[in-house]
Amino acid sequence: MLSTGKIMLARFTVAQRLALGFGFMLMLLVFSVVLGLNRLATLNEMVERVVTRDRENTALANRTLDLMNEQTQDTLLLFHEGDTAAVRSRIAARVDTISATINLLDSQLDHVPSRMRLDQVREQRKAYVASFLDASRLQAAGRHADAWRCILTETVPRLDSLKESIGALIAMQDRVLRETASQSLATFERARWLLILFLAAAVIAALFLMVWIIRGVIRPLGGEPETVRGVVEQIAGGNLDSPITLRPDDTGSLLAAMQTMQRNLRHLIDERVRAAQALRESQLRFQGLVETFGDWVWEVDDAWRYTYASPQSLQILGYAPEALIGKTPFDLMPADEAARVQVLVEVARAKRQPIVGLENVCLHKRGRRVVLESSGQPFFDSQGNFCGYRGVDREITDRKQAEAARLAEAARLRDALVREVHHRIKNNLQTVIGLLRREAGKRPDARASIESAIAQVQAVAVVHGLYGQVTRHSVMLCELVSAVVGSVSELSGVPIRLDGVLCVQGHLLIRESETVAVALVLNELVTNAVKHAASDTAGAQPRVTLSLKGSCGSVAIENPGRLAPDFDFEARQGLGTGLGLVRALIPVPGMKVHYRQSETGVLVEVTIEPPVVTAVGQIVAD
Repeated sequence: MLSTGKIMLARFTVAQRLALGFGFMLMLLVFSVVLGLNRLATLNEMVERVVTRDRENTALANRTLDLMNEQTQDTLLLFHEGDTAAVRSRIAARVDTISATINLLDSQLDHVPSRMRLDQVREQRKAYVASFLDASRLQAAGRHADAWRCILTETVPRLDSLKESIGALIAMQDRVLRETASQSLATFERARWLLILFLAAAVIAALFLMVWIIRGVIRPLGGEPETVRGVVEQIAGGNLDSPITLRPDDTGSLLAAMQTMQRNLRHLIDERVRAAQALRESQLRFQGLVETFGDWVWEVDDAWRYTYASPQSLQILGYAPEALIGKTPFDLMPADEAARVQVLVEVARAKRQPIVGLENVCLHKRGRRVVLESSGQPFFDSQGNFCGYRGVDREITDRKQAEAARLAEAARLRDALVREVHHRIKNNLQTVIGLLRREAGKRPDARASIESAIAQVQAVAVVHGLYGQVTRHSVMLCELVSAVVGSVSELSGVPIRLDGVLCVQGHLLIRESETVAVALVLNELVTNAVKHAASDTAGAQPRVTLSLKGSCGSVAIENPGRLAPDFDFEARQGLGTGLGLVRALIPVPGMKVHYRQSETGVLVEVTIEPPVVTAVGQIVAD
């Protein structure tokens, strides 16, 4: 149990020990003061009784005795003086005074023997007063001898007895006074010794607590607090070389821990110094590698601001590395390129994904365009927070130019090959047309059908002829209309008036897959107009008008003929073979044909719109 108590005390902290020690000391002092005050109060009460009440009782007893002596004298004078009235008056007044004094003494006495003695005094006084009254009556009756005898035999003895009792009471009060003084002195001595004992216990407890607290403070510290504070200040100031002196077998004190910490800190600092030296050497090697590297190494923060740029930025873009710090890659790009690239990299940043092979265009400090290929990896701090990207930019302007030149050359060769193919197809179709014309001369009964076939083949030849003249398989509507009109006029020998927009005034590109269909439709409609113009009105000239409205084109074909009564192009009524072919070849959606009869003749309106045609500006934008 004792060992358990020691273990519990050893677990107390210094603050707990100080609080416990000072609390115990305060409790002892308070208990000592309370006990002393209690004893002093008892002593004060006893002293007060001794000094006040007991002395007052003694004084009252002495006063009673003095009054009895005076009463005795006046009693004797009563029988010797002639005028007894004054003596009687004094005796009566003194009787009252003696009665009051005895009553006061009776009310203040608390000592039992004294009270018994006082009761005896009161009885003896009654006997004395009765004897005195008897003597007074005899004296008043003139029986002086009897009165004198009563005085001598009864009154005086009873008075003496009363005085003896009063003297005994006085002696008893003196004895009580002495006893009370002795008790007061004994109580004072006991209180003093108790205070001395408690003070001694407090001193012993204070010494024990002082030793306990000192051992609880000094032993864990390993030395004096000032010594420990000096060691701590030295270590805090960076002085790790000063030796720390320990007591023998001291392994668990603060100084021992400080010595271990000092040794560990020296070891840690040595390791950090070696690591920092190795890091500096690695950085120098990396910097040398980066500076000799042909690509531009960079680092940006989470807002795409450059925090590092290798010296290659000066060679690639004309900007010194320090001039790029704080700028963003988008500051170095044209506005449209910056918008495009920012969308792409923001997606990668949102997903914390790497940037791989992103081609972008920057402006050199002198204004020329530089094509870069950017790659980067996101990096994070020790807490995993995103910090930005580190990466490298490689200039690929020469490679892109070489690639563009290669593609341009390939496109040129392809266009040349395609034009050659179209040209040969056109020549073959022209050969077919020649053979068909020969057959038409040989077969008059099939001449009309053959001529229609010749017109259609001619339209296809016109398309291939146009493709043989242009590049990248692009045929404009104005070119196709002009070629078809020229071909029909050449085959029929009828001049055709062509009005409207020229190619230099507007550009509608015909979709490659619809070029032949559009050419055949236009060829059939113009040929039909030429036929009706030649049959109805001699010398009349057909008219073809081309107009552009935004991204749509309109071809109006007029001839002076008239439509048959049962003709309805939309309902497919009254259509011949040629118009039936037109109705079947019309691209839907994108092309509309509308017939109407005007005052001057027949008007055919052909509307061509997207997706059959597309404005050249829209193609470039797309």
